[in-house]
Amino acid sequence: MPCLCAVLVLSAGTGAPALEKPTEYSSKAKILLMILPYIQWPSEANWKEEPFKLAVLGESPFGTRLDEGTQSLTVHHRPIQIRYISKVRDAEGCQALFICASEQRRIDGILSWTEGKEILTLSDDESLARKGVILNLLLEGGYVRLVVNPEAARRSNLLLGSRLMSLAKPISAPRPTP
Repeated sequence: MPCLCAVLVLSAGTGAPALEKPTEYSSKAKILLMILPYIQWPSEANWKEEPFKLAVLGESPFGTRLDEGTQSLTVHHRPIQIRYISKVRDAEGCQALFICASEQRRIDGILSWTEGKEILTLSDDESLARKGVILNLLLEGGYVRLVVNPEAARRSNLLLGSRLMSLAKPISAPRPTP
C-alpha cells in the first residue's frame, strides 16, 4: 500500500531545484488518487471485475493530471476509471465524486442526490467542505491539507481508514435537511 504520509506532505510550492516544481493541482491529483485505497465501501464485494469509477463534476481544475495518475494505481485491486460530467445524475454507478468549485451554487442538490449512497464526495473548496463534502483537499500555507467530515462519511456508510483519519483535520457540517 502506498505511503500516505509522504503524499500529504507534498507542497504546492517546493521541490528539488533540478526537478519541475509540483503545481497545486498536480499535488492534489496525486493525493486524491493515493487516499482512495484507505476507504472501504461496504458494497465493494459486489463490484465484480468492474473498474473503480471516479467522476469529476463541473469545470475540472486538474487538466490531464488525474488521467495520467491512474495509469499505475488501483483501488482495491481495480483499475481507476475517470469520468468528467456536467450533471450529478451522470455519477450513477461511481464510487467517488469530485465536486469542482464551479458547482458551489448547486451543492445542496448534489449532496441531496448523494445522501445515503455509498459515494465518496471530494472537493478542494472550503465552502463545499462546510456544506458536507466528505473529503476535502485544501491548500493551507502552501501545503495540501486533508480535511474530513466524519459525519458525512457515516451517512454515506463509508469507512475511513485509521491512517487516513490520523492525518486529516476533522470538520463538522450541519446535517442536510430532508
